[in-house]
Amino acid sequence: MYSGYRFEMIVGCMSAGKSSELIRRIERARLAYLPTIMFRSATDTRSRPDHVESRNGLTSQAIVVETAKDMLKYSSQAIVIGVDECQFFDDSLIDVIHVLLRQKKKVIASGLDLDYRGLPFGCVPQLLTLADRVDKLLAVCRKCGSDFACRTQRVVQSNEQILVGDSQYEARCIHCFEPPSEYQLKLEIPEPQYFAPPITQNVSIV
Repeated sequence: MYSGYRFEMIVGCMSAGKSSELIRRIERARLAYLPTIMFRSATDTRSRPDHVESRNGLTSQAIVVETAKDMLKYSSQAIVIGVDECQFFDDSLIDVIHVLLRQKKKVIASGLDLDYRGLPFGCVPQLLTLADRVDKLLAVCRKCGSDFACRTQRVVQSNEQILVGDSQYEARCIHCFEPPSEYQLKLEIPEPQYFAPPITQNVSIV
């Protein structure tokens, strides 16, 4: 009997390769002849119907569901379950993950851990605390070119937390990331205090 049930999370900013890594792990399970199934939210309209697609051309068949609980209608025959873009699901995904783990499934989920404001995204932070393994992937910063991009920069005006699309975003490193003005950190930084070093007297020991 398969005993590798666990919960893995793949997170990071836009263009970090999260879906590619998810597809790779699902395909690896298929090579091991394990029954697999992939899910994605109906909110994500970027991929072809019944598929999960990555920016580098990888693709995998998937079931599109309206809610996280709908996954339980299809998961009984699968051993390894993939969930793409889990930030598009509400908090019920947490309960669904618990159910799948009790059923001794291996669950691999991908998603954005931070939204366009640089704040924790939806239920993802809670999922991270449940995971046995967490991989945070980085991208190339579209502004300075460093390969430490960990933020998703929204380049259009919108106050909605979920705005589906690719052209509306770009990957940024933490130094180039510019959150909306109302979410920028505003702290009164105190003036640095300078202290003179203690004066050491020369002491002669006879």
